[in-house]
Amino acid sequence: MRAAIIDNESKVRELLKALLVTYCPSVELVGEADSMQTGIQLILREDPDLVFLDIELGDGTGIELYQTFKTFPARVIFITAHDKYAIDAFKCSALDFLLKPIDPEELVSAIKKAGTLEMIKSLERQVAVLKSHLGATNDQALKIVLSDSESIHIVPIDNIMWCCAEGSYTKFVLSQGRDILVSKNLKAYEDMLDSDKFLRIHHSYLVNVSHIKRFEKSEGGVLVMDNDSILPVSVRKKDNLMQLLKNWNRNTVVK
Repeated sequence: MRAAIIDNESKVRELLKALLVTYCPSVELVGEADSMQTGIQLILREDPDLVFLDIELGDGTGIELYQTFKTFPARVIFITAHDKYAIDAFKCSALDFLLKPIDPEELVSAIKKAGTLEMIKSLERQVAVLKSHLGATNDQALKIVLSDSESIHIVPIDNIMWCCAEGSYTKFVLSQGRDILVSKNLKAYEDMLDSDKFLRIHHSYLVNVSHIKRFEKSEGGVLVMDNDSILPVSVRKKDNLMQLLKNWNRNTVVK
């Protein structure tokens, strides 16, 4: 796989080159650039298979660079630093990204995913979802891209009833009566989903509060969801749930 690096920080480029040599010897580096304009020239000149693309470039952004091409000619792994909002958006849209400083294991994982046919086919859809997250208002329905072993699903976040841990995997239970099993742990989705909408009620369960039907106090406390499923509430998480329920009317009743 032939790769190019587009990042305005020389130290990041040097580190990434060293990591590629050590951990990804099958990746051939064909060039590097430090700006949006030089990056475009590099892509046109070298026609790489894969581009490591920084979000914040001195003369523009990685998204703007991507959008200059009617059809982007390569697979993309985005690189970003400390912009939590952007990081959350990348996670929700399922685009591969590397957080600075770059972790070798994450680099290897991202490159493996970049080599799959599924990522090539889904790139346009993923970028569209990313753009919707970056520019969304509170009135717009956000979506998340979930990849299982067979398909890539674009799911409105409001349709998620709850997520539950299944080992190192996470199962999403949707309001349409279907499940999606993805190969990321529950903690990853707890970090990316809005904490005002999703509450951890147990070490194995993260629930969408809008789909809670009632709380039953028997047997230490359980949640009954919209589809009448019963979920356990751990003792440590019960106080947070009780506080949410106490504030429910204050936050949801139209005055």
